[in-house]
Amino acid sequence: MMRGNPHLSVSASDAEWEGVRASAARRGLPIARYLIELAERDGGDAEPSVALAAEEQRELLEAVREVRSLMLEGADAAPLVRDMQERVAVRFRAWALAMVRSGRRDRLMEALTAVVGADRARIVAASLAVADEPPAADGPRQDRLL
Repeated sequence: MMRGNPHLSVSASDAEWEGVRASAARRGLPIARYLIELAERDGGDAEPSVALAAEEQRELLEAVREVRSLMLEGADAAPLVRDMQERVAVRFRAWALAMVRSGRRDRLMEALTAVVGADRARIVAASLAVADEPPAADGPRQDRLL
């Protein structure tokens, strides 16, 4: 553990610093804390992944086959369809929040807009927003999407 008051110098253009200042202010953080949190959250990937593991891909394929079979038999596939929708929604929400927390809110909106259009993207993003209340001292951190 380092003791004392270590310093680090970071060079950036005026426009880059303005972006950093604005992002830190939106999150209610000093610039140093904002940069440290970005570094701590950086997993090294360009973007958080929504890729399914091999086992998850097999489970999804089997679920789709089962839905198709149930529908062809005239059986009720609704519970299985709801389960699949919930699983997709959970994975999407985790990805979207990871995008926001890693400072990629603009990229998230671009991706949503490309898929569902600008108006629907704003609605989807708003539906993912979490409470504006400060997190409890011992509770998980919460961020607002938009």
